[in-house]
Amino acid sequence: MGRRRKKQPSTSDVLLALPWWMLAIGSAASYLIFHNILPATFAANPFLGIVVMMIRGLAWVPALLLAFFAVLSYLRERSQQADARLGPARNEPAMRPRPVKAPSQSARSTAGSDAPNATPDATTPHQAPTQAEATPPQSWTLEAIKSLEWKRFELLCVQYYEHMGFTVKTVPHGPDGGIDATLYKAGVDAPVAVVQCKAWGKPVKVEQVRALGGSMLAHKVKRGVFWSLSGYVGNPVQEFSESAGIQLLDGPAILERIRTLDAEKQAALLAKVFEGDYRTPSCPACGVKLVARNGKSGPFWGCTNFRAGCRYTLQMGRSA
Repeated sequence: MGRRRKKQPSTSDVLLALPWWMLAIGSAASYLIFHNILPATFAANPFLGIVVMMIRGLAWVPALLLAFFAVLSYLRERSQQADARLGPARNEPAMRPRPVKAPSQSARSTAGSDAPNATPDATTPHQAPTQAEATPPQSWTLEAIKSLEWKRFELLCVQYYEHMGFTVKTVPHGPDGGIDATLYKAGVDAPVAVVQCKAWGKPVKVEQVRALGGSMLAHKVKRGVFWSLSGYVGNPVQEFSESAGIQLLDGPAILERIRTLDAEKQAALLAKVFEGDYRTPSCPACGVKLVARNGKSGPFWGCTNFRAGCRYTLQMGRSA
């Protein structure tokens, strides 16, 4: 799935691609090794006394370096999760939400703040676009794929690889750790590839591709696939993907691969992916469909699990 490797990533690239918790463990382990284990090993040799003192005195250097990269990795992961769920907006499909009436005075007084920061239960719900208003596509087109909300786009990815004969494991909802799907071949316990999907309206940058590379390294998987509806930007993306064994697929490439399936599988995939409400965005934390609401700043999407503690909201016109 990946292209021929040309250029190896730098040490800093590899470290930044690792999960922060792995770097934190490495920091503590390195300090223990250089401050305690190695000096104790060489202590019996009187000729290595100076070496022992140097090792112990400099034990903090690799530990501090790994801790620094752990902090950077943690901040990058948090930023990527925010970008993936609240970040790049894409053009909405032809169907737009209906105009809504201003909230009632009682709703305004209860809300106490502007949407989407206002509590969803304290705002006036309005009618969201219903599936009856949007006729499901009858064939595979790029426009049809772009009309999918982010969770249905991930479902498309999973269903495609299942039709290709892979066993696919996914993360239902919540943080995915940089992986949306893990692919297995029949009779093989170890994964053969991992996949990340971004239904963004703007091209993916190298940071997201590096995150997939870090996940590949952590899970000891040599092949990765990145699905991005809007493509990729910058030479570093191409260079890193080639060196890390990651195949980059944009919207047209995804459509091309779907159309290589036989007609029966294409029809089954189309029916499954576009079944029911495939446009209303889902809550990335809970996995449930969001509810259209109206606040002082205009219409927005809110999670139905607000009373259970989920505060996720999304401005209409943006992708989750």
